[in-house]
Amino acid sequence: MMAKTIDPALAARLRDESEQTREAPFPPGAVPTRPNRLRSKVYSVRLSAEHLPASTLVRSWILERLDQEKSA
Repeated sequence: MMAKTIDPALAARLRDESEQTREAPFPPGAVPTRPNRLRSKVYSVRLSAEHLPASTLVRSWILERLDQEKSA
């Protein structure tokens, strides 16, 4: 059975790794592209009923980010 919550330690580690490499250059040979730069895109993510509701998950990410920016 899938976990209903995200392991806080794993989430913190992934968040820290992502922030540490945010300004790092792309690896050799990688070519970044930005198709439709001026247009936003909508992505659908399907989550099973065993997971947190998507709105709860997104809300928690937004609140965590706002807290990070406020404490920076």
